[in-house]
Amino acid sequence: MMLCSGTIFNKPFFNKITLGKAETEHTTDKSGCRIINIPYDSYIQKTSIPQDALICKVSETNSGDENAKAIQAQIDFATDNASGGMVVIPKGRYKVTTIELKSNVTLFIQKGGELVSVDCDENERSQEKLNSGIVIAKDARNIAITGGGIINGSGESYTFEPECDYPLYALKSFNLYTRVIESRKRLRKGKPVRRSSAIHFKNCCDVKVFNVILKDSAWWTFHLENCKDAEIYDFIIDNHMHVANADGIDISGGENIGVYHSFIATADDAIVLKAVDNPIKNVQVKDCVVSSFANCFKIGTETKCDVIDVSVSDCKFFLPDGITGGYAGVAIETADGSKISNVFVSDIEMNGISSAFLIWAGNRMKFGNKPMGKIENVKIENISAENVELPSAINSCMDEKGKNCINDVTIENVKIRYRDTKESLSILRKVPEISLKDYPEITRVAHIYFRSHEMSRYWDLPCYGLYIRNADGVKINNFECSPRSVNKREKIISV
Repeated sequence: MMLCSGTIFNKPFFNKITLGKAETEHTTDKSGCRIINIPYDSYIQKTSIPQDALICKVSETNSGDENAKAIQAQIDFATDNASGGMVVIPKGRYKVTTIELKSNVTLFIQKGGELVSVDCDENERSQEKLNSGIVIAKDARNIAITGGGIINGSGESYTFEPECDYPLYALKSFNLYTRVIESRKRLRKGKPVRRSSAIHFKNCCDVKVFNVILKDSAWWTFHLENCKDAEIYDFIIDNHMHVANADGIDISGGENIGVYHSFIATADDAIVLKAVDNPIKNVQVKDCVVSSFANCFKIGTETKCDVIDVSVSDCKFFLPDGITGGYAGVAIETADGSKISNVFVSDIEMNGISSAFLIWAGNRMKFGNKPMGKIENVKIENISAENVELPSAINSCMDEKGKNCINDVTIENVKIRYRDTKESLSILRKVPEISLKDYPEITRVAHIYFRSHEMSRYWDLPCYGLYIRNADGVKINNFECSPRSVNKREKIISV
């Protein structure tokens, strides 16, 4: 195994051992940190302002506290009206702290208008520090954000500079440890201060967020916590691709939630379901273009409550040249006791994603002792994945009765093609059970953690296509996988 031992490559040497991936439709800037050709006009439209709307008295020279108070006054005024109303942010760039949206109110950020979070230093000096989000709502109903404008999280200011500040291209000779360590060197880790979401709605119902851009979040970009009947569409997240913990859309509990026709580019998991305090039921993701430095769609990792009835369809997942890393296009994980059932993934195109999918039932049990979680009735079909670097996996522990925790999985009409390079592998023939107590990601299926990632061991799986362990009722029909031309591993292994 070729090890880096945490050594920082200098630019000339590192460039000699890397090469570019195949081009994707959407590309990065020279820093390898941002996607520069997001098709805004395909998602965001100019919308007229109703005559009876309330125009906020904000100023580009005001402090964040002053603008937030002016906006809040109009929201409170609209709330006092039994029928609610629309509060308008006009064209311009306005610093703000936290704004609370209330029942029957629509926040209309005019196209050309931008709410900009106070930066880290400003927030630390402020008398009214940011709450859990720039725009928050709690126990509200019939709320919306729209208008074509931007909510900007000033995310980079809440993070440290990365260890490496130049693009990471694909390795000429793939090595898992090198890929993991070099990817992590690009992360901008958070400063020891509170970081806020762009939007955080808690215990809300009848929610619509559409025709709006969320940009440069410092934390989970859009957090829907135990919300019901929510629609997100004609929507963009345009984040720095290396800000740690900057998830895209986090659904932590709730039901009847749809994400449609959206473009999401972010550093951490792009669309992620976390069932900690409340179960999740009936989530639909459709017609989305997604780029993530982690997982494009994920259930987990925090999985205490059950997740049922989830569908993901007609989407494109990608990671562009210069941003090498990431985990899976689709990750379905129970680590803390959740039962995950009725998950359907279909008609997904992937390019540059490390691995097409991971299904993982582990026994991390972060929230205390309880019966092991289970994953049941999953179907993944009509998947095309180009330029992958790792096999997919279905990986399960056994429950207290000695039975497998993954049951009834169908993999059908899947076509995967590796990026063709040399490879420097360290193959582990028998994967240790201890890995299932660890954090579930595709790079860690055969991983043992020692104090830091640099000190840890990363092994390659003994197959290139699909690794199956401790799973019952797995049905595979028309699974194609083209490995690297130097490949010597088997296509599928089931143990």
